[in-house]
Order: sequence, then structure tokens, then C-alpha cells
Amino acid sequence: MYVLLLAAIVAYAEPEAQWRTDTTDHFVIHHENPASVLGDYNRIERLYVALHDELWSLVPWIDRRKATIFVYRDRASYGQGQFHPPGWSGGQMTELNGEKVLAIFQPIDTVVTAHELTHMYMRTYFDENHAPAPIWLDEGLASMLQDETLTLRDPRDKGPVLSALIPMRTFLQVRPEADTPAASVTAWYRQAHSVVRFIKRGHIEGKFVRFCEKLRDGSDAETALREIYGYTDLDAFEADWKRWRPKREIGAPAMLGD
Repeated sequence: MYVLLLAAIVAYAEPEAQWRTDTTDHFVIHHENPASVLGDYNRIERLYVALHDELWSLVPWIDRRKATIFVYRDRASYGQGQFHPPGWSGGQMTELNGEKVLAIFQPIDTVVTAHELTHMYMRTYFDENHAPAPIWLDEGLASMLQDETLTLRDPRDKGPVLSALIPMRTFLQVRPEADTPAASVTAWYRQAHSVVRFIKRGHIEGKFVRFCEKLRDGSDAETALREIYGYTDLDAFEADWKRWRPKREIGAPAMLGD
């Protein structure tokens, strides 16, 4: 009787251990819904293919190392699961037994999944050298790639149009706190997207890997920008970014002063 009770408690505490587990080409997927999940698996693999082209030069091991994903049957189940996500979360990259894993729910949101997969790969890359991924780089790259997965990339796209700019020296040192007004949080994330897009798309693509290596090895952003991209200081980088960033949406008519 005691053994049965203990087993019931363990099963209740971690029901994910009882889920169906399948292996795809690049993922180990634990799925709460016992019904057919072929469509979910195909969608996740398509996201991998899209991210692979962007991240392979940075993390070549993604061809060989399968990532782990937990797919909950719905938002309510996800919120009650073992990873204890905040109420606003639509999916999260987290850790389990020292491994970075992804927790999402049905119906699968491809934007959220692409965003969190980018975090998984990027933070694992920095962990290889026991270094934290710079928040602005981590969030900016994830925001950028979430918008490009499963769509044809427009070569004219220079990222979001920003209504307000955070001074670069301030922006690189901060991130929104939990009590930051929503509009300010959105502005910070949009600027992170814009800055990272400029670094990655507005320069020779191959330099991005070297830039990330510098940051992972302990350089600050100003030093890495000077040594890899030739900017004398952050002010020069900020001025170049301001000139490059879009002032209007693609297809919008030009205005005086643009």
C-alpha cells in the first residue's frame, strides 16, 4: 500500500515522465497528447531547418546533438507542469538535470518555438566557455529569427521601425525589469532586434561568428565591435546603426527627411 501511494505521488509530481516519447532527426520530443502528433513534429523540424542556416556556423553541433522538447496538450497543462512558467509565458527554454530543454504547448506557436530554440542554441554556445550570453544579443537574435522562420526573407528587410531610441551605451547594459511598463519592454526588445540585425545583416555575414567568439571569450561589446567590425567606439557604431536602420515600413511612401 505504501509503495503504491509513493508511486502515485511521484507520478503526480512529474507526470511528464509518463508521456509518450518520440525521436525525430534533431529532437527528442516528450508529448502529453497520446494522439497523432506527426504535424507537430514536422513543424518543429521545419523550424530547425530554417534556424540551421542561420546558426550552423556558430553551433555546428546542432547537426549531431538532439535537443529535448516537452509539448503540453494545452496552456493550462503547461502552466501546471514541472517547469512552473510565469502566467504570461507562451513557451520557455529552461533546464532539466543540467540540460537545456524547451517547454511549449499545443497548438504549437511557431514564432514562440523559433524564439526559444534560438535561446537554447545560443545559450548552449556561450555555456561551452562558461560565459553568460549578453542579454541584448540573445534576445535580439531570437526576436530576429522568430520573424524569419517558415517565411521567405525579404532582402530589403532591415528590421522594425523604432519610434524611440535608447542610447546605445545604456541599451547594452540594461534589460527590462519585471515591473517595467509594457511599452518600454516592447521598445527594448524591438531595439535589440534592430541592433542585432544590423550587426548580422548589415556587415559581412562571416564576421558575426567571430564577434560572438569575442564576447564569449570575455570581451565587452565595444571591444568586440572595434576588433571585428572596425568601429572606433560605441558612438561610431551607434551613428552607423542609426543611418542603416529603417525609418519606414517596407513599401511605405518616402517622406521628406528620410
